[in-house]
Amino acid sequence: MAQPYKIMAVYNTQMVDSILKTNDAQLVKDLRRRDPSAVTELYNAYADRIYALVFNQVDRNHEVAQDIVQETFVAALKSAANFRGQSKVYTWLCSIANKKVSDFYRRQKRQAKYQTITALEPDQIGDVGALVPDPAAAEEKHEATRQVLFSLPLHYRQVLILKYVEEMPVLEISQIMGRSPKSIEGLLTRARNELRAKLATQSEG
Repeated sequence: MAQPYKIMAVYNTQMVDSILKTNDAQLVKDLRRRDPSAVTELYNAYADRIYALVFNQVDRNHEVAQDIVQETFVAALKSAANFRGQSKVYTWLCSIANKKVSDFYRRQKRQAKYQTITALEPDQIGDVGALVPDPAAAEEKHEATRQVLFSLPLHYRQVLILKYVEEMPVLEISQIMGRSPKSIEGLLTRARNELRAKLATQSEG
């Protein structure tokens, strides 16, 4: 069945700068009217950010990330009529992208191949946590830490990415993951505790 839109990989800096100033509500309104220019505007405004989010979740596989980004935007265009504007457009797209990543891993049945960030230092996982790379640390230590992170359940990894890589507030994460803010806070606590425990076990071994 032919797709209603042709997604165009256009990266025009001037256009993006202009699009970022466009009111989200008006953009969604144009999408609902099947305005072809709105499709290009949406893609140019958010494709890079969605790609970066997905890329860090699929073992940095460029082809897989591209496919999921395309699926995300096709799904967004098909569901634009149902988007009520209760969240930001980017939050809405992140929610769709997260679901597509989950679908990918269900299809592949290999969650262990899920990668989030370039590196993670054990001493950075405190009460508030910080999943950021440390270029001064040894690559082998990074790799060992990544393997611990990969062993976490998918929903733990997703919530950690959104919180500490995307630096999103709990309310926005709750919109993306379809959970209440209280549920997200509990999920973050469990994810951090699980990560700390696995890192401690690794260091003892």
